[in-house]
Amino acid sequence: MSTPTTFTPVAQDPQQLGTSSSTLFTAGADGAVLDYILLVNDTPGSAVKVTLYHVPAGLSVGDDNIICKDAIIPGDGWGVNVLEQIDARPFHLEALGTIRGLAAAASQVTVQIGGTDYA
Repeated sequence: MSTPTTFTPVAQDPQQLGTSSSTLFTAGADGAVLDYILLVNDTPGSAVKVTLYHVPAGLSVGDDNIICKDAIIPGDGWGVNVLEQIDARPFHLEALGTIRGLAAAASQVTVQIGGTDYA
């Protein structure tokens, strides 16, 4: 890997989690560092379970690359910064690594990811 010379701030548009694993973020060719993975439950009063994965390039979703499994996101309207909860800020992703995720109920949790992409 070459030394990155360009650092691009990343603040992805919010997206809804589905009930099957989908890619939420892909690091650039030289990797990325994430400052937050913010989850908000859109259904007041109803908690929902969320699972997030850090999947290195070329590998698959599995229990060996879990960030959080069945984490309960409360239905109180407040956001949960997953990286803060697991004391993993900043979170480094290797080149082309991905963050994937799913929720127990579709369209109930909104996720937003932010950090810096390297190039």
